[in-house]
Amino acid sequence: MNALSRAASPYLRQHQDNPVEWVEWNDAAFARAKNENKLVVVSVGYAACHWCHVMAHESFEDAEIAAVMNRHYICIKVDREERPDVDQIYLEAVQLMTGRGGWPLNCFLLPDGRPVYGGTYFRPEQWKDVLERLTEVWQREPEAVALQAEQITAHLRKSDSQGKGAEIRREAPGEIRAISWPQAYESFSMRFDKVRGGRGSAPKFPMPCEWQFLLRYGMYAKDSKCLEQVTLTLDKMAAGGIYDHLAGGFARYSTDSEWKVPHFEKMLYDNAQLLELYAEAGAALREPRYLETALGIAEFLEAELAADGGGYCSALDADSEGEEGRYYVWTSAELKTVLKDRFAWFADFCGVDGEGLWEEDRNILLRHFSLDDLAEKQGWTRKRAEENWESARRDLSAVRARRLRPMLDDKVLTSWNGLLLKAFAAAYRHTGEEGLRQKAARLADFLLQHAARPGGGLWHRGWHGDFAIEGFLEDYAFLAEGLIELYQCTFSEPYLEAARKVADYALAHFSDPDSPLLFFTADNAPQVLVRKKETQDNVIPSSNAAFARMLLLLGEYYLEPRYRDRAESMLSVVRREFPSYAPVYAAWSDILFLEERPAVTFAVVGPDAENFLRAMTGSYSPHLRLAGSSGESSLPLLRDKHRAGVTLAFRCQHGTCDLPEENWKKVFDAESVQRNPSPS
Repeated sequence: MNALSRAASPYLRQHQDNPVEWVEWNDAAFARAKNENKLVVVSVGYAACHWCHVMAHESFEDAEIAAVMNRHYICIKVDREERPDVDQIYLEAVQLMTGRGGWPLNCFLLPDGRPVYGGTYFRPEQWKDVLERLTEVWQREPEAVALQAEQITAHLRKSDSQGKGAEIRREAPGEIRAISWPQAYESFSMRFDKVRGGRGSAPKFPMPCEWQFLLRYGMYAKDSKCLEQVTLTLDKMAAGGIYDHLAGGFARYSTDSEWKVPHFEKMLYDNAQLLELYAEAGAALREPRYLETALGIAEFLEAELAADGGGYCSALDADSEGEEGRYYVWTSAELKTVLKDRFAWFADFCGVDGEGLWEEDRNILLRHFSLDDLAEKQGWTRKRAEENWESARRDLSAVRARRLRPMLDDKVLTSWNGLLLKAFAAAYRHTGEEGLRQKAARLADFLLQHAARPGGGLWHRGWHGDFAIEGFLEDYAFLAEGLIELYQCTFSEPYLEAARKVADYALAHFSDPDSPLLFFTADNAPQVLVRKKETQDNVIPSSNAAFARMLLLLGEYYLEPRYRDRAESMLSVVRREFPSYAPVYAAWSDILFLEERPAVTFAVVGPDAENFLRAMTGSYSPHLRLAGSSGESSLPLLRDKHRAGVTLAFRCQHGTCDLPEENWKKVFDAESVQRNPSPS
């Protein structure tokens, strides 16, 4: 019996019946390894990971293999979502050793945590061979093993030296703007798939922060080729099998180059960012179909990932009934049984037994063409096409709901919920859907109540109301960004003040005296082998980029130069690498590009403040920050601007405001804010 039955992580509990004597990551495990002179094997994964399941079934459930592991190793299981600090260290180590990374991640360590060898998925015979050979080498040549571990660790420490010695100072005027945006765009465009959207070939990940930057660049630079690639990508993703056409929501990635065959797991972080991206694209490009996709994502999140008691769960598994994607795919016979005389048009619309055919006789549902095309083909009105499609969706969803559902990873992560908080609030501003603002406020209130640690700081993971694990920089950065976004669609100052407290705590406990960049782990949290600084974006924006973006906003609202100074110093470090490979700095690119506009704050004080907020919904204005109050305000930007019974509007930059204007619509129109209708 291993020690995982008491774990809060659903991923760890998936392994509680393994014959492997797994333990959770803790100091006692490493002390035991030292006392028994054993290597440590750390196996990292997550609950929705298909190949993690495969390796578990093939190797970790095998009694013979487990006996070798138990005899010669201390075996630690890690949920990468619970411990991203552990994951990022050993993922980088494995990438250094093998040139690739992924999950399951299996890394062998010395008793002091230094990595020796590792890889991702191993077939059973490979895994057993590695276990036995590494044991032999450790027993015969421990000095050689230790030397290799030290060399790998030295590389890990060196890779984190970016920004060392950079003075924390305010940039000279204009210095931050020395970017060649056409050159940066070229770094993105050379990797575009100009036929199927996205970038590169298989597998394809949505990468929402990249497309959000490209949307903004394309709009402001009036670059039609850039916008064509953005719309191509958004259209292909929303029409492909990576999107669930019955329940909404996107899978984590597509295994092919056409967005057809998803890796069926659905992650909160993807759907949060894609909700914001599609809502913004709908407003920017005046495309109701993107707003509809955004609202479909919001419906999925509420129906499938909302946690009992508050917050949103982390993921849905890829597998059910022992098969990847079984819950989502259909045979034509199943579809005929449900749809009856509707099958013919539905099959044409969704590519059944054609483009949608997958393995054997199973189909992944696609959107083969638009509802307008469906109406034209069938001789229907657009309204009838919509009604027939919704009727088919409803009936198929009811049948699918009776299938064995994929496992829900029901832990609530502060960082990912922070991304969703920002997405709900931003999507409200783009769509005007009041329900989105209400969801954002409920989520913020939940996080501020439950994720706050006694004495200050944040918890990282909640499970059934019990929050634990000291927060990482991503928790602070994403939550603070979400709170600021919520302030901008409510003008509720307690949200802004909460964001400030979160930021100040992080500055006190995550800062590096030798660099403006912040560590991923706090100085008062349990320490790991290397305190990393996360700068490059992946499927989630880097925590340092999000933190810098948030500091710029706080500097505007609180008129405190220390926030803006720190943000600009952080930007100056990253600019040294930019734009050599711009896609990994998409979030930083977004900040730099919007700062060039330059960024403007609209401040409205008086009884018409709520009308101003409503007028801003459905608009596209990412370079604008909003501030407002119906009465007296303690916010430095708004202090002493209230005049009883009168609404005054101000256009402000870097804390300096123009003379007040009693007609706020005049200020609004002067900035040429693009307004768009909500989807019908």
